[in-house]
Amino acid sequence: MKKLTTIFAASILLISANAFTPPPDSVSNEIKTAFEKIFSSAFDVSWKKVNDYYLATFQFDEHEATAAYNKDGQLISASRMLTLSQLPLNISLALQNQYPEYTFENLVSEIMKDGQNNYYIKGESEKKIVILKANGSGALTVESKTKK
Repeated sequence: MKKLTTIFAASILLISANAFTPPPDSVSNEIKTAFEKIFSSAFDVSWKKVNDYYLATFQFDEHEATAAYNKDGQLISASRMLTLSQLPLNISLALQNQYPEYTFENLVSEIMKDGQNNYYIKGESEKKIVILKANGSGALTVESKTKK
């Protein structure tokens, strides 16, 4: 449960951080340069400062995405929302094989941290609701399970 809380806190921080908006010139050139190097095709970029992090919300490859940077311009994490059909094939097959009785929500969170992509998928059966974490190799773990 602690992992789930941490994951959702990070998602909330990345996706819906709108508490403090710095003036555009308060985001250092170092951070902007680091961002542009990784996300060169991004557009509609807006910056927000939350605690010690600088969050960029932007459009990238037809998705709204968020990237978090520290004050030194290092990318901490990035996230975007995908549809269920955009999941890698190995994850889609694992979902079908391991959770055939579940119906999954169409939107999936993809979070990249420390060079690893993880996907968070919510599913529902007649009796339970689960949040699954899938890594890039298709391994599924249960992050939370609740009875209906």
